[in-house]
Amino acid sequence: MPKTIEEQCGAAKPSDGGTVDADVIAILGVAPAFALALTFLTAAQSTGVLFENSVSNAQRQNIIAQTALNQGILHTYSVGSMAAANSISHMDPKEVEQMNESLLGTLCRYFSQ
Repeated sequence: MPKTIEEQCGAAKPSDGGTVDADVIAILGVAPAFALALTFLTAAQSTGVLFENSVSNAQRQNIIAQTALNQGILHTYSVGSMAAANSISHMDPKEVEQMNESLLGTLCRYFSQ
């Protein structure tokens, strides 16, 4: 159980309840400061947890982005190679040569502009 303000300040509680000495008055003066200090402590801990969660989420998003990039690259390479192998296997060698020349001509015209 947490200590009371009286115990933290080292002041004794009045036994008969009728006398109020300087220690109790000092405790009453210190009470708002303790309350404000606890408020600031709670705010600091909450801010720390906020930044920890922010860093953790950024790391997760980075991992997801890298995974998506790798999957996209693997998919692009596999689809491109399968499509090229399939289309070239059904073509005559003369058609492949004409296709390469038309592609090369298109690229030359595009980059010459």
